[in-house]
Amino acid sequence: MIEVETMKPVMNTKQLAISIIFGALAFVARASQLAIPIGGPFVIDLRGIFMVIGAAYSGPIGGIITGILAGIPAKYPFVDIPSFGLAGFLVGLVVPLIPKHKWLGALLTIPGFLLAPAITTLTGFTPTYLIGLTFILPRMAIMVPLELIILFLALKGVPLETIMGKTK
Repeated sequence: MIEVETMKPVMNTKQLAISIIFGALAFVARASQLAIPIGGPFVIDLRGIFMVIGAAYSGPIGGIITGILAGIPAKYPFVDIPSFGLAGFLVGLVVPLIPKHKWLGALLTIPGFLLAPAITTLTGFTPTYLIGLTFILPRMAIMVPLELIILFLALKGVPLETIMGKTK
């Protein structure tokens, strides 16, 4: 007789709900056009904060969902969807694995910031990666510390274990 092994779900219902709720908040934050242009196709807005919180509480798949929703309303979604998707995936993947100081997982948004100028260079929006990087660095310098602070406060208020169960 063949034994059928039951697969564990990738996300629980709470994680799926959280990824959709925080993704929707990120979507609205960008779609509302409350953004400060900082050069090239880049802007400063608050959707990264919602993406980081949603990813931290919903895991890597939820992080991708949240990141995609954060990127869709952008002026250039072909830049923002992969950049926010990567950042959400990495934050969601690593935060549950960090034994102490889980809020430091917000640092994993940096690869998403570094991906954006590569995409703008490949698509011709910026002539070189370094020029694209000079446009994105002000956003990164503002948003990463803000995301660290907000994630610290969120995790202090609602521990990750409340949503995801016991973590490592």
